[in-house]
Amino acid sequence: MTTLRQGVQEYLRMRRDLGFKLRDAGKGLLDFARFMEQHRASYITQALALVWAQQPLHAQPAYWLGD
Repeated sequence: MTTLRQGVQEYLRMRRDLGFKLRDAGKGLLDFARFMEQHRASYITQALALVWAQQPLHAQPAYWLGD
């Protein structure tokens, strides 16, 4: 069985082989995989995705939107 981290790494490798740089997006995907591992989640839920997306907790919502 492939872990989320392995899936993200394979996805990023494939996209980079196609010429995409994915610097910030790649970091974000790997951060998300790490977050899911820390929560011992066996699958992605809307609740966990929202918790991750709204980090850091004390940031203004505009920060969450990124560049």
